[in-house]
Amino acid sequence: MKHRYLKLTALILGGLVIAALIYILTQSSNIFSSPNIEYQSKVQYPTTPITLTYWLPSDEAGNLDAVLANYKKLHPNVTVNITYIDPAGYQSKVLQAQTAGTLPDMFGFRNDALPLYQKSLQPAPDSVITSEQYNQTFADFATKNLVSGKTIYGMPFGIATLGLFYNTDAFKKANISSPPSTWPEFDKANSSVRNKQGQTLYGSGVALGTASIHNYPDIISMFMMQNGAAMTNSPPTKATFQLPDSTGYSSGSKALEYYASFAQPTRENYSWSDALGSSVTIFATGKTQMMIDYPMVAKTVRKQNASLSFAMSALPQTNPKNPLNYGVVFTQGVSKTSKNSEIAWDFLGFASSKNQQLLYSQASLWPAARRDLITQQYNDKDLAPFARQIATASDWYRGINYATNNNLREMINNYLAGYDSKIATNLAAAAVTLEIQKSLQ
Repeated sequence: MKHRYLKLTALILGGLVIAALIYILTQSSNIFSSPNIEYQSKVQYPTTPITLTYWLPSDEAGNLDAVLANYKKLHPNVTVNITYIDPAGYQSKVLQAQTAGTLPDMFGFRNDALPLYQKSLQPAPDSVITSEQYNQTFADFATKNLVSGKTIYGMPFGIATLGLFYNTDAFKKANISSPPSTWPEFDKANSSVRNKQGQTLYGSGVALGTASIHNYPDIISMFMMQNGAAMTNSPPTKATFQLPDSTGYSSGSKALEYYASFAQPTRENYSWSDALGSSVTIFATGKTQMMIDYPMVAKTVRKQNASLSFAMSALPQTNPKNPLNYGVVFTQGVSKTSKNSEIAWDFLGFASSKNQQLLYSQASLWPAARRDLITQQYNDKDLAPFARQIATASDWYRGINYATNNNLREMINNYLAGYDSKIATNLAAAAVTLEIQKSLQ
């Protein structure tokens, strides 16, 4: 009898152990297959259907698809409707909606556009993220640009820095073993890969030097900053990039001269003419061998020419021991007119969590803004050089950004038209100062 009792007890205990193991394994599987186990929402969701409207530039089409699918698994009653708008008219469309009071629940923008939208943005609620959590989670560059005191104006989806794109076949043919790390090395590489006879350009080396170059405002700003120019006073109330330093050296105007030298037939660096066309398209077709741009542009290059052999590397430096890189944050904001602003912010919190931001980064080629992903991307085949530059990323307060960009365009055009470089920078600085002051009103 006793033996039979012990046997029955053993069978029951064994069954319980097996059941427990099955439960643990099942739950573990559910945990690790959860779309976002590390994001713990504190927001109370209603059970009724909710639709969130979201505007993004059309070059972002498809980049959030996986994130949206994972969010839908957690919140099946919430629909996120994204409207993609042509980048050329995107900012104008957002500004018009802001004036009319018809902004969507969420919209994306570069951090340098924050002064335009700040009064229309609903800051992040503590139920989604606090300023302390934000500082711990995201790179300092994002915090510096998007947080004021304890007020969070936007969620960073990625941080991009300028880097060098180069045609690997052209470099191999010219016996260039590694991408240039300084500007003198860059000049030498340019002269090696271009085809120039006297003042006649038969083949472009680098696409650089005019106001038609893709992202020219950031590139000319980078040259000025690397050359030692203080772009504004502090706190920013006026432009100062035209001012000489204590030794009398005019770093801003000298940077302008260097930038424009690549488009001047009489200069040693001559390598580019706007007659060639779009800098990105010409690089994709192999008619120019280098360009400076952000990593996301690689998607456009590959779409235009999947067979092009090219690589991306770190931006050349004036002082490699003290590098300075130019960066931009792709920011997502929630409008004050949103009737579901807390839900909208919670979606952005979900989309910015580790697993989801990694999915977005892989799809968009925007380097991640999260500290725990930045170091992980040091080994990414595309994003490594850009991720490593985030720690030294910098920018400057442009005020009304689109107007300031036009002022920089006019500065470049004036110099190429024959203006003295100091006069061109003085005129631009005066115009930019007005835009900065407008933004502070």
